[in-house]
Amino acid sequence: MASERVAVGPAIEQILNVAKDVRLSRDRLSDLAVALAEALSNAAIHGNKLDRNKHVHIRVSVLPGVRAVIDVKDDGPGFEVSELSDPTRPERLLTPGGRGVFLMRQLVDHVEYLDRGSRVVLAVERRPQSEDQAEARQ
Repeated sequence: MASERVAVGPAIEQILNVAKDVRLSRDRLSDLAVALAEALSNAAIHGNKLDRNKHVHIRVSVLPGVRAVIDVKDDGPGFEVSELSDPTRPERLLTPGGRGVFLMRQLVDHVEYLDRGSRVVLAVERRPQSEDQAEARQ
């Protein structure tokens, strides 16, 4: 993916098209789309500094009916994930930084940072229909 804001939407569409074989519920698919928007935007903006000579590398692995794993890597130097503060703490509510990482962790089943933070791996699993329905009622 090019390191441009306008490249994020089309990349999400392509990834979701590949991930359709997981057969995620509509809500889970929406959650994945939001998490992808954060991961791809973070890679292009913060990792690659919107440098057109750098790219966001994306790998999607799908186990049909079970899970999708999306690996997003930027060409930047990375960051220390542990240094991000909790954006839900009262004193941090109006301070920028860390919200995207927090949001991704809430929306998908697994988030892992590798390569000094320049790579994030997201995983989402298909849930039994009864779990999705119970979640929707909450």
